[in-house]
Amino acid sequence: MYSYEDRIRAVKFYLKLGKRLTATVRQLGYPTTKSLERCYHDLASAND
Repeated sequence: MYSYEDRIRAVKFYLKLGKRLTATVRQLGYPTTKSLERCYHDLASAND
């Protein structure tokens, strides 16, 4: 499990790369694109 700060950092990097899941996962070493996508949606819904 990644910390809240790690997830925020990953989502910011994901947005910086133009929402490119595969590129972000490769750069950060996330296990799958689905895990990053889930983090993104969780954080986006928390900000609503």
